[in-house]
Amino acid sequence: MDKVNEFEHGIDTNTKTRSDSLYFGSISNEQFRYASSDELLSTDNGKKVFRGMIETFFNSQQKRLKVLSSYAKGDNYSILSGHRRLDNEKADYRVRHKWGGYISSFATNYVIGNPVSIGILEGAEQEQLETIREIEWNNDINALNGDLALDASIYGRAFEYHFRDKDGADRVVLINPLEMFVVRDLTVEQNIILAVHLPVFADKVNMTVYTKDQTITYKPYTTNAVRLIVDTTTKHEYRDVPVVEWWNNRYRTGDFESEISLIDAYDAGQSDTANYMSDLNDAMLLIKGDLDALGLSASDIAKMKDANTLLLQTGISANGQQTSADAGYIYKQYDVQGTEAYKNRLANDIHRFSRIPNLEDDRFNATSSGIALLYKMIGLEQVRKNKETYFTKALRRRYELISNIHKAINKPSIEASKLTFTFHPNIPQDVWNEIKAYIEAGGVVSQETLMNNASFTDYKTEQGRILKETGASDNEIMQLVGGMNEQES
Repeated sequence: MDKVNEFEHGIDTNTKTRSDSLYFGSISNEQFRYASSDELLSTDNGKKVFRGMIETFFNSQQKRLKVLSSYAKGDNYSILSGHRRLDNEKADYRVRHKWGGYISSFATNYVIGNPVSIGILEGAEQEQLETIREIEWNNDINALNGDLALDASIYGRAFEYHFRDKDGADRVVLINPLEMFVVRDLTVEQNIILAVHLPVFADKVNMTVYTKDQTITYKPYTTNAVRLIVDTTTKHEYRDVPVVEWWNNRYRTGDFESEISLIDAYDAGQSDTANYMSDLNDAMLLIKGDLDALGLSASDIAKMKDANTLLLQTGISANGQQTSADAGYIYKQYDVQGTEAYKNRLANDIHRFSRIPNLEDDRFNATSSGIALLYKMIGLEQVRKNKETYFTKALRRRYELISNIHKAINKPSIEASKLTFTFHPNIPQDVWNEIKAYIEAGGVVSQETLMNNASFTDYKTEQGRILKETGASDNEIMQLVGGMNEQES
């Protein structure tokens, strides 16, 4: 009997072969390496290799990045491509689930949802923190860090570009990973020797190359005909390539990249369910009996079906026997229980291998303490620690670049090697239980701390109210506790 859940999706109607499996070859995420930027950009052999890097980026690496981008947006590639049903008249739902975006958003907000704190080691000049705060303010650095971490989570890498604007301010901006790659040297340190920015406008590549001392722009060219014709060359003072590459992990892979096959299977399972529910309305009508003896033709049956009425009358056959007639619908077989168990298993596997906890799990409930929640999120904690390691490297390089330019133009210097970076995981904290345990252990907590941790008030508001009740004037209140909250003013 015909079945609706025969995994028809991804089958080529001509060859009857499957075409829905995604595979990224090693070249799609390969790191480009060369001895020196001068050789790569000026020698005949170097230019040949450089041209090959650009072609590889557009033909292989960018394709992978575009697929990852589509899954992050919920436009899942596999479910939207190819044929899904062998019979064209059957329902063909393409149900998509934004698992990629959910995983990346969850991981990013957990790791860097709270601002990163910058400190300095003992013995370093405290004044440099003011310079750092000014840079952070001018660049909305917390938002920038979030965008960089999200790109790293999706693509496995992210890029920031440094420059000084017309007002002489230090600027740090995000560069789309679909528009940039870096080349590293052949040393064990794998230092960046150049960065290539490849934005496309009006079907033309407007390429800019950043080296340790130059910014080189090239005349526009098409992606299928790379032309390395220098347009302009300008010097910069960073004494290093003014680009920082953020890594998500050692392999530069996204947080959901290895789970794409599971996401595809989940999409297919939900689509098959939707197709079954739709095809159920188109079940075939079965009539058992001798239509000739009943005096009915196929057209008569069709007319009655269209009228939502079916009249069947028995009679006597030619040999004098009583005729029989019966009608009913043929329904397709569908294992509802098995299918739901299958989809639940896929969902659990996606959570399991991405290390993203399933918050709908019964283990996550209101009675769980902060420590208990942390134990349930141990997998995500491991991901966080790994991300923080690579993000710290990127942040340190950021301030090394700024330090270099400041030394070159005699601006207040930053000792990048003496900076510390503290991440604050975005997880609910059971503050009141901590305060209670602290007090029970003999500690003393100020009224200001208690009020500031209360959800219904804060220290400034409450002290203002108390002083007002005792007859203090507004000026006295202002002198003692400062301005009250807007809702109290």
